[in-house]
Amino acid sequence: MEQKTKLKLVIFSDIHYADEIPSPTDSSTTIKRDEGFLETEKKLIHLAVPVLNKLIDKINNEIKPDVAINLGDLIEDFDNREQDIDNLKYIWSLLKNIDAQFYSVAGNHDLRSMHSRKEVEDIMGYNHSTYSVDINGYHLVFIGNDIREEYGNFEGGIFKTQFISEEDLKWLEKDLKQNNLPSLIFTHFGVAEDEMKGNWWFENLPEAALLGNRNDLKKILKQDKNLLGVFSGHQHWTKRITEDGIDYHVIGALIENINNDGIPDGVYFEVELEGHNIKVSKNHVKL
Repeated sequence: MEQKTKLKLVIFSDIHYADEIPSPTDSSTTIKRDEGFLETEKKLIHLAVPVLNKLIDKINNEIKPDVAINLGDLIEDFDNREQDIDNLKYIWSLLKNIDAQFYSVAGNHDLRSMHSRKEVEDIMGYNHSTYSVDINGYHLVFIGNDIREEYGNFEGGIFKTQFISEEDLKWLEKDLKQNNLPSLIFTHFGVAEDEMKGNWWFENLPEAALLGNRNDLKKILKQDKNLLGVFSGHQHWTKRITEDGIDYHVIGALIENINNDGIPDGVYFEVELEGHNIKVSKNHVKL
C-alpha cells in the first residue's frame, strides 16, 4: 500500500496567558521601554483566552488540519512557580479542546520559574520535551530548551532557557540521520541570524531573540537532506529567512498588539505538505 504523503498543519505561538496582568517586576522582558508603551499594552494578555478559543473553534470547524502545533510561551509568567504551574495547567486544558493531533514546545516564560523542564513536561504529558513523531509520511521534530539556573531569571527567563542541551543535540543528530522522511523542525527561539531591526522587543538586544547555541543546531540541520523547513516563535513578528538553503519561518505572537491599536495580531500559519512540496500561508484570527 502506497504511503500517504499529504499533511495539513496549523501553527501558532506565544499565547502569553495569565489569570491577571503581572506587574513589570513579576514578568516580561525589560529590553525596550522607550516607546511609550508598557509590556502589557504590547502583549494583550487579557485577550489570550478569547483569541485562543476563537482559533480553536476555527481549527476544529473550518480548517480541520491533521496536526496543530504551538511554539511556546503558553503563559505570561509571574516568576512564581506555583502560580505559573496553575496557569500552565489551565491553558493546557483549553488546548486539549483541539480536535486535531496537538503538539507543543515550551517557551522561556513557561520555563522561567521552574527548577527543571520536567515540571512543564509533566503538565504537557511528555516524557521528554525534545522528541519526534511520524505522521502521514512526514517526520516532525520538536526541540525543547534546557534550564540553566546559573543564568538567573532576568529578561523573562530568556538567558536561563535559550540553550539546547548537549544531550538533546546528540539525540537530534542521531534522529535525523536515521530518518528518511521529509522533515520539519519546531522550536521556540529563533535559529536564523537576524539583526532584529525594527523589532519592538529585541532590537536593542538581538541575541535575546535567538537560540544561544544555534550554530551547533545549524551544523546538524545542514546535514539533513530531508529538511523542508524550520518553524519558531518568540520574536513577536512574522517573517521568513532563508539561510544556507534552509527556510526558517518565524511566527508572531497570538496576542501581540502589533499595530498598537488594541487588536491582537491573532496570527497563525496554515501549512500544506504534499510530497516534498511545502506551502506556508499566514492568516489571522479576529475577535
